[in-house]
Amino acid sequence: MASENTSDQNTKAFSILLPTDGSPSALRAARWINRHATPDVTVTLLQVIVVSVETAITKGLSDARLQSQKILAETQSELTRCSAVLNESIVGIPAEKIVEYAKDHPVDLIVMGRRGHSALGNLIGSVSFSVLQRAPVPVTFVEPGED
Repeated sequence: MASENTSDQNTKAFSILLPTDGSPSALRAARWINRHATPDVTVTLLQVIVVSVETAITKGLSDARLQSQKILAETQSELTRCSAVLNESIVGIPAEKIVEYAKDHPVDLIVMGRRGHSALGNLIGSVSFSVLQRAPVPVTFVEPGED
């Protein structure tokens, strides 16, 4: 009786979480993933919708969701080498939702763009710092000029 190699069936694809707000630093992180990831990597784009009470009353959540879909589409357009790209859009506080998503889903790495602060300013933003402190998986920050 021939033995069947099942190692390929048990191999879990590497999964990257890319939080995006559509900013140049988030798009830079997407280009970095596109350059370094193999085609079998799964990338989940996470767009956290921050809705103030005023926005919710005047524009409604539907406008925010439409804007979120545009941000996700723009970021996804940078990921031409990745065959599996998932789009997620959730409402909440960005750092909390990013960490919560990473804890609740099969994520191996979080990749975030770092905004270009001056040498005297913060090295990373408050959302990035909070994610770094609380993330259940490694976090990679993509520096300006690394894309």
